[in-house]
Amino acid sequence: MRSRNIRRALAPLLAAGLVAATLSMLTPATALAASTASDTSPARDPLRQYTQQKLQWKRCDAEEGPDTFQCATLKVPLDYSDPGGKTIRLAISRLKAGGAKARHGVLLLNPGGPGAPGLQLPADPLLKLPAEAKRRYDLVGFDLRGAGQSSPVSCGLTAEEQADQPYKAETFAKDVDRARTVAGKCRARAGDKLPHLTTRNSARDMDVIRAALGEKTISYLGISYGAYLGAVCMQLFPQRADRIVLDSATDPNRIYRGMFQDMAKAAEQAFTRWTAWAARRHTTTDWVTLRPHDLLGPDRAGEPHTHPF
Repeated sequence: MRSRNIRRALAPLLAAGLVAATLSMLTPATALAASTASDTSPARDPLRQYTQQKLQWKRCDAEEGPDTFQCATLKVPLDYSDPGGKTIRLAISRLKAGGAKARHGVLLLNPGGPGAPGLQLPADPLLKLPAEAKRRYDLVGFDLRGAGQSSPVSCGLTAEEQADQPYKAETFAKDVDRARTVAGKCRARAGDKLPHLTTRNSARDMDVIRAALGEKTISYLGISYGAYLGAVCMQLFPQRADRIVLDSATDPNRIYRGMFQDMAKAAEQAFTRWTAWAARRHTTTDWVTLRPHDLLGPDRAGEPHTHPF
């Protein structure tokens, strides 16, 4: 399913550029000029030390992928409001375009999460991009700040503290104590970094990546949270956008609590339909055909899927 979605999403990259409809729903940026790399004077461009850095590419330490799969590290400010302060390092990767003459530019990739590993994405066999896209674009992956190999942050949590906990009224007080313990551990271990692990700072990181690669504009494929990240980045740097594909986009007005509330409602409806469907077939042990409208309703029916019950 993911491969099919990616193939469908990439089609516009080979045609005219796509302007994401979600951009119009976002609040206008107020600090656009502060993060751009258009000025050449160090005094006027405090990010010059980052945007003009020379990347040292080497073969990626990956079990899979071609010999041309390269990795590098990129220095960025921890706090973009204090570019002369502490820095962190981002892990980035690339597969160069297959045809130099046909090369259109760079295609930055993000799989979502938030925080899902993106470093290996250009060489991921599940990323079934069209051959034409691989021929025309340098595929660039990266791990988000604070995750993967990009100055990762850890709170030192136990497996129990990391596990999902379903809501129960009778355990609410205990759950609140647990949440406070988790927050306290994170504050103690990474309190100086956590306030800067934001979507907007990740978007600013993307613009530094673009500049360090020597590109005036950048193309982008973002999936799920990656779609939201891409929308924020193009809101901050609209003049840097080339061809943008936002797949499985979330409502920016519902990030994030509202999004999970909406997901819970849909999951509850689907589960109710599924239990009714299963109850009518409680003696069946063989493979059966389950159609989407059994869970989603006839108005959203599509191709049947086969599942064992």
